[in-house]
Amino acid sequence: MKYKRIYILILPFLLFAFFYCSKGRKVTRAMIVTEKQRIGNLEKIEKSVLKITCSSYYKNYFYEYPTEENVPLEDLLYDENITSNSVAGTGLIIYQSSARQLILTCHHIFDFEDTLKTYYYDKNKRPTEHLSTLSIKSAQKIYIFHKNGSRSQGFIVAQDEGNDLSIIETVPASVLMTEFPFDGKFGDAGDIKLGEEVHLLGFPKGFFMVSRGLASPSNFKNKFMVDAPFNRGFSGGIVVRFIDQKPNYEYIGMANSIAYTSQNVLVPVDDPQLVEQYKSHPYEGLSYVKELKLINYGLTFVIKSEEIKEFLKANTNELKDLGFRVTNLID
Repeated sequence: MKYKRIYILILPFLLFAFFYCSKGRKVTRAMIVTEKQRIGNLEKIEKSVLKITCSSYYKNYFYEYPTEENVPLEDLLYDENITSNSVAGTGLIIYQSSARQLILTCHHIFDFEDTLKTYYYDKNKRPTEHLSTLSIKSAQKIYIFHKNGSRSQGFIVAQDEGNDLSIIETVPASVLMTEFPFDGKFGDAGDIKLGEEVHLLGFPKGFFMVSRGLASPSNFKNKFMVDAPFNRGFSGGIVVRFIDQKPNYEYIGMANSIAYTSQNVLVPVDDPQLVEQYKSHPYEGLSYVKELKLINYGLTFVIKSEEIKEFLKANTNELKDLGFRVTNLID
């Protein structure tokens, strides 16, 4: 009798363990399938994401402080040079044919001033009317880097400075199968739940990277936040979330900015030869004030997909006149 009681007590436990483990194995298999689908979708989306750079070239003029009144400005000129400034970003292919391609990205990548001026200060540290430097933009070029290693020049065809959005037209890669227009839908970022997981794809520091984070609301009406790392070059990076309906993902926003603190520092002329020359000697050349931005990592602002859809809708007719169709993304 004693052994029978032990057998009866152990049997329910073994049955429970069997069904629990079986259930656990089924969950594990489902998780593996989901993970494979997620990775496959990310690889597919990656073919629609491209690196962008924009370079502006300036002719710079330097003037002495006038010791007499009514001295012509050209008589005060003592030096001039040419400098360049470059910004990198990320773009999403939204249209492609055999000869033309449209790319959606952030506008601030191309937002260089046409003219920059600085003035001398008086002894009370107030700006005077006497010009110290004058910089005039002589050229600006946008380049798109394609999957096959080629590079093409881009041109802005639509822009919204207020919401930091631009559309670039360019020539696609010679091997069309290496990249494709985004074939998902534009979802509604407004229904994102607090703490929902999202994925970001872009080119921070020029390297393609996939990151993920948790979404949170922000104080900006047209943006939400993600606790994902952000670095220079990620502007224009796409933010997607995975859903149950095919194709199992949707575009919900564009990464465009981060939180940062800034400091003003003195820097020498941006000349590689000059840097090499003064590596082991005290620097005695001209110095310039430059804003040094210190990034607060883990706080990325994302433009909501609703704002981007409105931007595309507002430019639908103009894009149609140019021969482009993008309504399939926002219908």
